[in-house]
Amino acid sequence: MKQYDTFNFPETYRGIAMEYVDYKHSLGFKFPYAEQSKVNSMLNFIYTNSKSAPVLELQPELVNAYASKRDNESARSLHTKQSHIRQFALFLNLRGISAYVYPEELVKTTEDFVPYIFTKDEIKRILREADAIGPNKNKFVNTPYIYPAIIRVLFGCGLRISEALALKCEHVDLENGILVIMNGKNNVSRLVPVSESLRQYLSNYDSKVERAENLYFFPALRNERYSPTTIRNQFIKLEEKAGISRLSNGRYPRVHDLRHTFSVHALEQMISKGMDPYCSLPILSTYLGHKGIESTEKYLRLTKQYFIDILNFSHEDAEKIFPEV
Repeated sequence: MKQYDTFNFPETYRGIAMEYVDYKHSLGFKFPYAEQSKVNSMLNFIYTNSKSAPVLELQPELVNAYASKRDNESARSLHTKQSHIRQFALFLNLRGISAYVYPEELVKTTEDFVPYIFTKDEIKRILREADAIGPNKNKFVNTPYIYPAIIRVLFGCGLRISEALALKCEHVDLENGILVIMNGKNNVSRLVPVSESLRQYLSNYDSKVERAENLYFFPALRNERYSPTTIRNQFIKLEEKAGISRLSNGRYPRVHDLRHTFSVHALEQMISKGMDPYCSLPILSTYLGHKGIESTEKYLRLTKQYFIDILNFSHEDAEKIFPEV
């Protein structure tokens, strides 16, 4: 349940690992726990297989072995590994350690991913199951309130799960219905207005939840905050109970697909009110916390078929909304 900020690296390479993490932070990168975990896997490989003296004088054979495809490894996972060992080698060279730098041309990732767009009925069924959650095995009294509220915020505001879990009480203005997102992705901070119905729901939630000295709006045990993994795992359980079908890959839709669903429904609503869809994109881009409108265009272009199949847009009209960037 706990959301850690720093990975507990083994003592063998903890020193260089923390130097690298601090270096990334100094450049303005968040470099969160998940990224540090991947660095740990890389360093474990290096310290287990390196024949160099010292160990960190990375030889091409070692680097290429780490950057090679494993069985059933996705292009995205391989791309991440190659990027990590390249960036780490550049860091070592800056420190005066001669290390082979993996070539800049990393494996290409595929662009065939299509997000899942939940129907309104599916959202109702998921929320119905969330509202039925009882206390957890630790008898944590807040559990029945936390999950339904988080899911409503993700669906109703289009937040990233990390942004929702990082919300502190001081960032939630329940009187005016404003969420303050501090240093989201790309270090973008923004104000997110919520609907009146969601504002009332969150006010009721806030009156029930017991937080003691916990500063987070969605408090976990022992003054901690929830981990995104905990929410993702619970969301899958809710989907299963709600009768949501698995995708062609055998997995359930992701909790992040709530953000995609919000984006599509928001654009659909703006179009229904007569707003020019392309002129609406800058508004939606700001609301979502995207760095630029290109990110929003790409985000929504992935769901173009939804507008054609579900909302009965013609191919011509869909192309106008989702032009090539």
